[in-house]
Amino acid sequence: MTFPLAGLLRVRGAQERVAAEQLSRASAAASQAEASEQRALSSLAATGGAVADDVTLLALAAARAAGRSALSDLRTLSELRRAEAEEAKAAHVAARRELKGLERLESAHRATVAQAELHAEQTALDEIAVVRAARDEGSAA
Repeated sequence: MTFPLAGLLRVRGAQERVAAEQLSRASAAASQAEASEQRALSSLAATGGAVADDVTLLALAAARAAGRSALSDLRTLSELRRAEAEEAKAAHVAARRELKGLERLESAHRATVAQAELHAEQTALDEIAVVRAARDEGSAA
């Protein structure tokens, strides 16, 4: 006897795999955004040095302002990517929970079927033993 929810189990398995893939992509995007943020922070910290004239000072100030703006944008992107990763993780946990519930049902179904098959086999063996015993008593009389 097949598991009556086998189709649903396959669908839930596919959904769990898709959720795991999305989690993987979201985590990679979050890591990449954080690395970009760290590189920008390091680059911004490295801009400095001796200023020779007013033009260099103005250029340095403009570069630092642009760097800070870019860093702010990267921080916002990192926060968005982390939030997406958290959402993907929650979706994966939910998909995994649904899959595990169905897998437990399938396992219980298999155990019930196996028990029913063993019971049927034992009943058949008992009937054979009763028929043999009756035949042996009939031939002994």
